[in-house]
Amino acid sequence: MTRPVSGGKTMSNNGHDEGDELIEFYASEALTCPRRIYFRLKGYPERWPEFVKVRLNQGINTHNVLGEILQKRFGFELEKRMILRSSRLGFEIHGRVDAIRDFPIEIKGKTSLPRNPYDYHLAQLNVYLRWAEAEYGYLYYIKLHEEPMKVINKIDFSRFPIVKGPNFRAFEVPYDGKLFRETLRHFYSVKRAYEKGKPPKGWNDFTCRFCPYRYLCYPDGDE
Repeated sequence: MTRPVSGGKTMSNNGHDEGDELIEFYASEALTCPRRIYFRLKGYPERWPEFVKVRLNQGINTHNVLGEILQKRFGFELEKRMILRSSRLGFEIHGRVDAIRDFPIEIKGKTSLPRNPYDYHLAQLNVYLRWAEAEYGYLYYIKLHEEPMKVINKIDFSRFPIVKGPNFRAFEVPYDGKLFRETLRHFYSVKRAYEKGKPPKGWNDFTCRFCPYRYLCYPDGDE
């Protein structure tokens, strides 16, 4: 998908041309499977597995409930839209920050909580840090539940933004310039594949079960 250059923050001022068409990536795609990004850019329809749809709905509910607390109790702005662009690289990165004040917070609902943040979640938050020009931000992992308040009511906010609770983990994350450059290289490699019309190699791992484009990689349903 391409779009004309419009207002937003630039990653670089080199080679800026208002007539350029830029490929649009999403911050949530940072360091994710390049083949999945390629299929999205090519406009293939998403076909989410039914069990993933359930988790997505639970995740939306969790975001809404926790986001409302961050907004009303701590004065955060929710779902803040952001754009970073580079005419020189030929693409821009779009995103919606879950919650932001003087630093961003990214909320991740999971069926099980990781001991450490996933690399692609760190990369996504890092894009927000770059855009916000913030030194640090937070990743909040919360266990998915049909009734999010049963989890959120047990969270201790007394030392916010470092919050604790069962079925909840918070990580303070500093901005990482090296990680941001790695993210740009990742997107640029997908851009080259998109322009050539040749799908890049996919991850071919457990995450394929959750991918809306799995049917393209495994048309017979076999891995």
